[in-house]
This record gives sequence, C-alpha cells and structure tokens, in this order.
Amino acid sequence: MPTRPERRAVRTMTLCATLLLAACGDSGSPQHYVALARDHLANGAYREATIELNNALQKDPKNREARWLLAQAALQLGEADKAERDARKAIEYGFSRTEALPLLARAILMQQAPDRVLTELSTAPTDAPDTMQAEYASLRGTALLLKGELDAAEPEFGKAHKLDPALPEAIVGLALAQSLRKQYDEARKTLAPALERTPPVADAWSLLGDIETEQERFDAAETAFGQAIRARAHVTLERAKRALARVRQGKFAEAEADLNALGALSRHPYAQYVTGLSHFRQQRLREAADAFELSLAADPNFAPNRVYLAITRLMLGQQEQALAHAEFIRAAAPQASGANLLLGIAQAGHADYGQARKTLEAALASEPDNVTNLQLLATLSLLQGDSKTALSHAQRLATLRPDSTGAINLLMMAQLMSGAEVPEPTAGQVDALQAEFMQALEAFRDKRFGEATKRAEALRAAHPEQIGPINLLAALYLSTGQWPKARKELETVLQRQPADATARINLAKLELQDRNFQRIKELVSPLVLASPSAEAPALLLVAAEHGLQNDVAADQVLEQLVKSNPSATLARALAAGRALRGNKPERTLEYLAQFDKARIESSPALLELRGRAHLALAQNAEALGNFERWAHLAPESAAAHFLHAETLARLGRIRDAEGALVRAVKLDPTNPEVRIAEVRMLTRTGQLDKAKSAAQRLRKDFGDRPDILATTGWHALMTSEFAIAADHLGRAFAQTPSTALLLERMAALWGMEKRDEALALIRDWLAEHPQDSAALLQLAGAYLELGQDEEAVRIYRKVLELDPAHVPSLNNVAWLLRRSRPDEALQTARRALELAPKDPNVLDTVGMLYLDRRDLTQAGWYVGKAHEQNPRNHQISLHLAEVAHAKGNTAEALKLIDGVLAEARDPALHKQAESLRATLESGR
Repeated sequence: MPTRPERRAVRTMTLCATLLLAACGDSGSPQHYVALARDHLANGAYREATIELNNALQKDPKNREARWLLAQAALQLGEADKAERDARKAIEYGFSRTEALPLLARAILMQQAPDRVLTELSTAPTDAPDTMQAEYASLRGTALLLKGELDAAEPEFGKAHKLDPALPEAIVGLALAQSLRKQYDEARKTLAPALERTPPVADAWSLLGDIETEQERFDAAETAFGQAIRARAHVTLERAKRALARVRQGKFAEAEADLNALGALSRHPYAQYVTGLSHFRQQRLREAADAFELSLAADPNFAPNRVYLAITRLMLGQQEQALAHAEFIRAAAPQASGANLLLGIAQAGHADYGQARKTLEAALASEPDNVTNLQLLATLSLLQGDSKTALSHAQRLATLRPDSTGAINLLMMAQLMSGAEVPEPTAGQVDALQAEFMQALEAFRDKRFGEATKRAEALRAAHPEQIGPINLLAALYLSTGQWPKARKELETVLQRQPADATARINLAKLELQDRNFQRIKELVSPLVLASPSAEAPALLLVAAEHGLQNDVAADQVLEQLVKSNPSATLARALAAGRALRGNKPERTLEYLAQFDKARIESSPALLELRGRAHLALAQNAEALGNFERWAHLAPESAAAHFLHAETLARLGRIRDAEGALVRAVKLDPTNPEVRIAEVRMLTRTGQLDKAKSAAQRLRKDFGDRPDILATTGWHALMTSEFAIAADHLGRAFAQTPSTALLLERMAALWGMEKRDEALALIRDWLAEHPQDSAALLQLAGAYLELGQDEEAVRIYRKVLELDPAHVPSLNNVAWLLRRSRPDEALQTARRALELAPKDPNVLDTVGMLYLDRRDLTQAGWYVGKAHEQNPRNHQISLHLAEVAHAKGNTAEALKLIDGVLAEARDPALHKQAESLRATLESGR
C-alpha cells in the first residue's frame, strides 16, 4: 500500500528495508527473476515466467531452479521437447531426479515416444507412496498401449489399480485391456467402482457402452452411452454410438435424432456409416449405399463400412461392384491384420461385423457355395479375431477356387492369424514371393526376429517393388529398436503409399526424437485435415507447430481437436494449460471441469494446473485445496509442499506455511530454491536466530553463488547487519547486476551512513538505465530523507513521465507541493483520487490540502474516510487529530493523540504526537 513520505516519519531507508522484508526479496539476482517467475506461474502467465527465467539463466546458466521452473512452464505451454530439455538440464545441475521424473515422463509421452518414457520410468523410486507408484504404473501402461503392447500394458494397469483403486486412469485402463482380450465380464467388474461415482465418469460409461455393443446388448449400450453423453460438456461421437445401438433395436426415430444432434460431426465417416446402417436395416438400400459411399470417400480404410457397402451392392444385384469391394476387403484386411500383428496392436472385435456376418450367414445357408459371400465371411471373421471360423470359410473358399490366388492368400492369412502352421503352398497356387512372405510373417508372429528379418530382407532385395516386405521390415526394425533402419523403410512405404497413416505417424514419432519439426508437420498435417478428431496426429502437429514457434497455429489445432474429440483427455489437459498461459484462467477451469472429479484429484499434474488457475483468479482458498491434495498424493514431493507453503503464506497462515516449507526442506535439502525460501520465511516470521543459522548453512552448502549471496545479504539487511549486507549484496551485484540488488545494496550503505556512496551508486545506475522506475523511486525517497524536496519532486516527475497513472508518485508530488504550489498540489491530488478513490493515503493527502485551505468540512470528510479505510495508520490518526483540533474538538483530538502514543513504536511518530499534544494543551 503506497505511503506518503514525510521527514517526520520513519526514515525512508528503514522503511524501504521494512518493505523489502515484506515483499522485495532479492529481486534482480537470478533468484529474484526466479521469484518473479514463480509469481507469474502462480498467475498462469507462463510466457512472462519464461522471460524472467531466461533472464535468470543469462545471469547464471547453471541455475537449476530456473531450469526446473522453465521445464514446468514449457510443459504447461505444450512445448514438450523444451520441457524435456530443461528438465534434463535441471537434473544435470543437481535437481532431484526423483522429483523431476513425473514431469519428464509426461513431456516425453506428449512427444509420442513411449520407448523413452519406459526407459525413464525404469529408474522410478521403488519406495514411493502407493499413490505415486500407481501413477508410475499408469504412465507405464499408457506408454505400453501406445506401443501396442497389450500384454505388457495390462499388468501395469492392474498394478496401478491395486495400489490406488480410486485412480480412474487405472480403472479405465485395466478395463480397456480386459475388453481388448474379450474379457467383458471382468471388464465390467473393474469398471463398477467408476460407474457408481457421482458425477458420472464419462470415459468409464463410454467404455461400458462399447463393451455392451460388442456383446450385442444394445439396450444396455444405449443406456451406457446416454450416461456418457450426459457427462460430457460437448457433443461427441458417443451420440453416433448410441444411434448405432438404437438402430440395432429398431429405434430408428431415436437414432435419427442422435444423428441430427451431431452437428458438424455428422460429416464424420463413422456418423455416415451409422446413417447407412439405419437405412440398411429399414431396407432403404439405395439411401444406405449413398451414406456408405460418403463414409468410404472420407475414410477408405474403415473396414466395417466397406463390408456393408459390399453387402448392399450385393443385395441391389450389383454383383460386379460387390465383388470389387469384397476383393478390396480381402486384400486390405489381411494386410491390416498383418500390420496390426507386426506392430503389436491388439484390435477389439466389432459388433458391426457381427451383424454383417449374420446377414451373410443367412444368405450362405441358401447359397452355400457363393464365393463372394464366403470371401466376405472369412474376412469379417478375421477382422473380429475369430480366426477359427475364418479358417473354416477360407478352407471352403480354397476348395471351391483352388486356382484363385486370392483364395489361397486368404487361407494362408487365416492359418497365420489362427496360429496354425502355414504349409508351403502347392506350386502354382501362389507365387514364390507370396509364399516366402507368409513364411516371414509366421516367423515374426512367433518372435523369431532373426529369421523374419533375414527372410524379409531377402524379399526386399529380390522384389524391391513390393510393399509387403517393406512394411514387414519397418515393423521388425521398430520392434527391435533399430530406428535408422525403421526410418528408411517407413520413408519407402510413404513413397509407395503416400496416404499410409500408420507409416506417417510412426515416422513422425521418429522425427520428433530428432526435433525435425518441419518434417513432422509435413507428415501429419494431411492426417489432421482428414480426421481432426484423431488425437495422435493432432498432438504431433501441435508439437511440430510449437517447435516451429507457430503458437497460434498450434493452439488452433489443439482447439479443433478438443472440440471434435472431447474424450481426448491429454489434449484437453494441454489446452487447459495453454489457456492459463494466455491469462485465461476461467477457460482453464472450464477445460478441467470436463474431467471427472476423481481423475483430477488423483493427478498431481491436473491438481497443480487447477491450483494455479485459482491463484490467477485470486481464489486462494480453492487453490489451497488443490495444493493440499497434491501434497497428500505425493507426500515426498518437495515441489508440492513448497507451493502449498506459498499459498498458505498468501492466505496469511504463516505458521502453517512455515510447517509446509519445513517439510519441503526435509524432502529436498539439496534444492537451493527451497533452502532460500526457508531463510526468507524464518526471517519474515521473526525467528532471527534460526534464520541466521539457516543463512549460514545455505552459504556453507552452496557457496558464493550470486543467488546465495543475494539471500544472505538480504537477511543481513533485514537484521540491520549493514556491513555484511553491503558486502554480500555488493558481490552478488557485481556478478549479476539488477535493480533489486541495487536497491538492497543502497539500503545497506544508507544504514552504514554512507550516503554519498549510496547516491553515487544509484546515479551511476540511472545513467545507464534512465527508465528504471524502481531506482527512480528509491532516489526520490533518498532526496526526501535528505530534505531535498525539489529534487524529490523532479525525480517523481520522471516516474510520471514513464507511468502517468502511478498513484504513489502523484500523491507524493501533491504532498511535497502543498506549501510552494498549493493549487497544483490539489490538482495533482485530485488526479490521484480519480485513479484510486479508496486509497487511504490519497484521501488523507486531499484532506490535509483542504485543511491548509481552512476548508474544515472537506478536510474532515476526506481524512475521516482515510481513517475509516485504515484506522491503524498512526500518521492518518494524527492528521485527523489536527482536523479535530481545527474544528475545536480538543477532546477528540487528544483521544486520537493518546492512541498513537500508546500504540506507535516509531520514535518519529511519538515525537510528532507529543508535539501536537503540547500544542493542544498550550491552547494554541
């Protein structure tokens, strides 16, 4: 709160020291920039925080606190590669790796690099609390699922669920793994706790809907999707899923209502597919064909749509078109299944295929030798994972068409996928390439990587024009960690098949490791354009745009992803962080509100994000709840306790803040940021002996780094050890000159009565930094104490040239001109009053100017208002006593004066009060 200076009041430099004790800190040193950055981070101003942290690093490139905070800011800004780089730098410079690991893992996950995540998590502490171990396990499970390693991911989710049964991520992850294995009853049991929560956990209900659909329990699926829809804040494709369940039940009107409610999503290929199914079930075959064709045009590789389009053409008597689609499905499905097998991606069954199979099986009963029907049924069975049925149909097809290369290929794929031996084909049935390729696939299936690689490389050399061996080699190299070779084969795949989404995404992930952002953008932009709801390519594009410093474009991609795919939780969290960075904390909270409560309260990252958003809105109590929860979830996190302490201090709960800070220090005594905060808090709370010991230990442990010297110098200044303060602050200033260190050093010199040296110091600084407002204000205060009012006014006017609305300067100029230029003084004071109508110091100045004019009514009103605003301000109390005396109310004046004499500790105020009392008693 601005205070009008007076010579009779406490000395300016002492006042400055008091203000420094409350707020200034060691600003200007690297630690000052770090402190400023923390304030920016607390307010969600991540870009501003980054600027301050870069300032700190310019002064001290190895400042680990700055590096660590820079990593946090980068993660919130979605700059995953930068977050990783700065986190690693912080660790290199001594930051706790245990503390940094979760952030590091998340940054790498955002880069779609699951292998590197698993490498980092392999060093996770084994003695962490269960909740933290659960989080580690969930992170591992997520990384493994990104790799398509269901067998490895499932036990990780199981471990997470066992350690923390309330963690929604673990519940849904485990249930998803179970459903992918068709363990639907187990998946339901796993989901049960999440399904009982209020408000509903949307992801859990959506997964239940998928499970019910797979088992053709369409009424239950309809109910589950309805719960998910109600739990979402925006329209999602879950409406299309519910429409499908309603179509299966013959509820065509309700299904149509769902489809009509999709809005822009109605153009999505899945929505068009469901529209086609609705027409198909109502025997509107031509309308069905039209809808299926629209879906096909948007996504030619969506197999269920292609299946129904083939059946529709077959029922319309368009045999040639039906056969063409059937052949495409036969050719594509084994390739897709093979690719999935190679990449280790488990595929869930599709109830859509089940209904299609029923239609085809009914037709097959009356026409058992229809080769088109057999081909479709074998293919659909493969897509559903029913390899035994697929093998049966494929064997029948091969018997009917022993000379058909396509039939034999399908048979061999069914044998491969069912785990059966793939015998050498009879000469002439398939060519040598196909036979050898199947043998290579069989070797890869059985994890005989050496044999598979040898066969695939031989095929690649003998048949360089074939895409199959190239795909196989790419998968082999990816599986065995041979990144350069994988890159080469993926590039070849794209040369042959430029639209291959899997190759583009995998290649983009490899490019991300090399920070080749332009290449990533080229690879995934077409995928995002074609399917904006696909999370993997969109997040890769966001990373690329950020790497290219195209922040606006990155934000647009992310916003589109969140709108088109509200279930993209990683994208939503990232968007929430970006909103906070853009000073839109309300929007941040809107994004986070779309997470279920249990998810947020089990995620330290989300709790921190929500806490910072509340801080930015000055909702300190709400922020505190989040940091308390974080500290509870991660009791060994020094960062959690440190932020908890910061928030408690903002709420005025100093003792509680001290306790939280003590825990932070115990958890990570090697963290200078926490140790510096310890010195400051002990000093501010008056525990000076402890503060002195802490300052001595700080310097002993960390040496004469500028941030350490700045802290010990500040402590000495606060305890009036001016010589030590001047020495330490001077050495810190010499290494990292800054305004804050300048002001503190000047205060120390002033305390040593070295006025000329102090003035020379600040004048030299202002000669090089003429627009430094803080230094100008300090110089003005010095002139006030020296009684050089005109010089003080001159300096305050310079401040006002830089900031015409600076209320303290306006107020001080008005006060200093009250004798020499009273009209200008009143005009200036009124300007200050317009800007700060409730500021007690401004009200007091205006009132005293009216007292000088003998306008006692105005004087009494303004000074009285000032006293109401701040009744404990003893200077205002004495001014109100002067007004009361001028009005003839001596008793009231004496009462006010006696109150000041009883409470005020400042000798100057005591002297002023005694003088005023003597005046009243003398009757003057």
